Amino acid sequence: LVCIDAAKFCATDALDLTQHPADFVSLSLYKIIGYPTGLGALIVRNEVGHLLRKRYFGGGTVEASVSDGSFWRERQELAERLEDGTISFLSICAIRHGFQLLNGLGGIKAVHAHVTALAAYLYTEMTCLRHHNGAQVCWIYGFPEEEGGGEKKG
Repeated sequence: LVCIDAAKFCATDALDLTQHPADFVSLSLYKIIGYPTGLGALIVRNEVGHLLRKRYFGGGTVEASVSDGSFWRERQELAERLEDGTISFLSICAIRHGFQLLNGLGGIKAVHAHVTALAAYLYTEMTCLRHHNGAQVCWIYGFPEEEGGGEKKG
């Protein structure tokens, strides 16, 4: 089974699941569009959804139950079995506006290009820093755009 925690990655790059297939992918909408907090997604490949079993129930995740806990019947749909309580309708409404804003800025490709440029600028500026005696202030390991990433760079 492959599980990808894509919360941070999806904030600055597009995840192509045809290139990186996974059984489970989690992501945070807050990290992608900046709002709303507490709203994310768990993407589950249909063939492995049956593996997700909760040890408790509540908030509408069962079709029927007996109060002493000796019997309960889970909902049939995976999302209904996993979502506890009332979903945040106001947060869900805000998602559309967040993606409109993101797309207005050029989409995730523009964000990726901007973050890459910032990283390159930071790398250049930090490697130029010197102490009063001329010694380097910092060493940066493995800047991803450099040949032979992982080597110590000046």
